[in-house]
Amino acid sequence: MNRRTVFVAAAVLAIAGAQNVSAQAPLVPHPTVGILAGVNLAKVSGSDLSGASNRTGFIGGLFVTFHVASGFGIEPEALFSMQGAKDDADNVTLKLDYVQVPVLLRYDFPTHAPAHPYLMVGPSFGFKTQCKIDSGSASGDCKDFDVTPKSFDMGGTAGAGVAFGKLSVSARYTMGFSKIADNFDVKNRVISVLAGLAF
Repeated sequence: MNRRTVFVAAAVLAIAGAQNVSAQAPLVPHPTVGILAGVNLAKVSGSDLSGASNRTGFIGGLFVTFHVASGFGIEPEALFSMQGAKDDADNVTLKLDYVQVPVLLRYDFPTHAPAHPYLMVGPSFGFKTQCKIDSGSASGDCKDFDVTPKSFDMGGTAGAGVAFGKLSVSARYTMGFSKIADNFDVKNRVISVLAGLAF
């Protein structure tokens, strides 16, 4: 057997071995990018406010899911989130808007059906864009009502959903860990219901 035949045989065996290994190795999907939109039922709770009711507002933005292992992924999001609360007794509405950046650990349950459930949990970083108070006929910036809002809000998010191919429906709860203002002992509490579309 000449040298050329040996090289050809070795190349064929190497290619066959590589194909066998790649066939056995699990494939990790490419990142998934999409949009989210839905509704917030937001309020605040703490020693400086009692009896607050929900402020209903919009939440929506973008997400990307990085698939790191079978069923597991990391999903950072960038969402505009209308939060705050209402006090119906005193006719006062606190309007707090944020750019929320949750970074969620996501687990998709394997199923043989077209739809599959998933869970998510992780920290959420909020960057304030607006703080206003409506009190009867008066309306103005929070500082006009002696409320000094913080520009950053740290919280945690947990939720669940169901994906139908590229479409999904989910619900989540976000709890603020820090006070919304230095001189106002209340924290954010938000229930969100979202629909998603992956590209």
